[in-house]
Amino acid sequence: MASGPEEETAVLKMGGSPPPATKPTTATSATSAVSPLEALERDEILRTRWFSGLIIVFALAAIACVLVIPGGDPLARKITIATIAIGIGAMVFMLYQTQDPVRFRQPRTALGWFVPAICVNAAVLFFGVFSPAPMAAVLGLYFLGLSKSGRIALAAYVICAALHAVMAGVVMSGERDLGIISPALSLTQQIIVQLLVQLVMLMTIVTARMSRRTALLAVGELEQAVRLAAHREALLLEARDELQRAMRVDRGRFSEQTIGSYKLGDILGRGAMGEVYAAVDERSGAAVAIKMLAQASLANPNHVMRFMRELRTAATVESAHVVRVIEIGEHPLPYLVMERLEGATLADILRERRTLPPAEVIDLVKQVGIGISAAAAAGIVHRDLKPQNVFFDRGTWKVLDFGVARARDDTGTLTAGHIVGTPSYMAPEQARGDTVDHRTDLYALAAIAYRAFTGHPPFAAKDVAETLYRVVHTRPTRPTLLAPHLHPDVDIALSIGLAPSAKDRWTTAAELADALENAIAGTLSPALRARRV
Repeated sequence: MASGPEEETAVLKMGGSPPPATKPTTATSATSAVSPLEALERDEILRTRWFSGLIIVFALAAIACVLVIPGGDPLARKITIATIAIGIGAMVFMLYQTQDPVRFRQPRTALGWFVPAICVNAAVLFFGVFSPAPMAAVLGLYFLGLSKSGRIALAAYVICAALHAVMAGVVMSGERDLGIISPALSLTQQIIVQLLVQLVMLMTIVTARMSRRTALLAVGELEQAVRLAAHREALLLEARDELQRAMRVDRGRFSEQTIGSYKLGDILGRGAMGEVYAAVDERSGAAVAIKMLAQASLANPNHVMRFMRELRTAATVESAHVVRVIEIGEHPLPYLVMERLEGATLADILRERRTLPPAEVIDLVKQVGIGISAAAAAGIVHRDLKPQNVFFDRGTWKVLDFGVARARDDTGTLTAGHIVGTPSYMAPEQARGDTVDHRTDLYALAAIAYRAFTGHPPFAAKDVAETLYRVVHTRPTRPTLLAPHLHPDVDIALSIGLAPSAKDRWTTAAELADALENAIAGTLSPALRARRV
């Protein structure tokens, strides 16, 4: 069957370095795979880097001013210069932390904010408690208020407000103001000025946190709108593809001909290499489906060999959840006789419903899991498990199309040196052209579950190369961000199923199904929750 644009089957020639290893040149490739929180975190790192650099320049200018301004208390001057120097050191530390996102997330990064919060207030001693100097703290508070951590911002506000209140209280109690700007204010005026300073600090931190919250809401709404638009576009493209297929599916070049004992009728579907015909066994009257090579493929020896391999492969897998092979023939042309299924592919179902209820997803995973486990027991890796190749036939899910399957010990395949499969459901090792095994099919099954739960494939882009890049180098969006009704345990179960490294994934389809069933109920074991990858 033909695939929709979202799930196009790729057979790409590998020459030199594989396509996924080369980053796409599109501007969106670096940003489109992240969530709003991740995008804001990256923005915060960049802002912190620029802010730290500007503060260092400002602090050096402040030291120069303190050194050249005549008068002032000598002790206050020394304290101010020392604290500004310490603050510069803290900003250098912040520049270092911003060089690595993982390092930036470390708890010790908070020290880079708390130390300057203390230093900026200590520096007020030289300029005066009632001078404009405290406004320098306001700038820093607003910047911190926009950051991810509300606790760090609140702690910095408390430090600044408390230290300034203490220094102002000392001066208002009658102690001498050491600052060079010491206006002659009455006690009432001093109290009013201090209250205004405290109010400005409080309003600054509140305004910044409100701005942060508004930004999060706006980015979240924008992402939701973009996802909805992308989904609608994908549905439109799929509908157009289905329309084109429907217009082609009627009579074929083998219609009304007899192959063996089978009378062929209309075409049920077309794929890249083959055509599937409705047929009737003239001996028994049983309805069957027959797959024949397309005319263009008959002239291609590789396609003929690949088709024959599918015939042999499909015949070795016995399971109620794999389409049943009735007969294989080679004369006058190669053909595969299969049971006639009634129903629809998962792709057709999801096109109408977008998602499946969790209980139906679990049933799907269990039944398809039995099918691919039977293939694994026969030494077969499907390599192209996707919604188009999973069929719902009168209550039973069946796996279709072993056209790109390979035996575990087959080292001389027709597709050697090629990437074979469907990018959106392809495991990273398959996207790189590396060795595959049954865990590659388990990855695809987890990807199908992801699609059925959320309405989105784990990875999708405008072209195959970018999709392959994302498969190899990024992780899919957490399912609960796309489907908030899901329990967070589903994120964990699917993160293991979609782990980049095969050794970190579930080892059997039964494990995946059991984990998803428990995840839906929110009853994953502590050990599995700790295993999240």
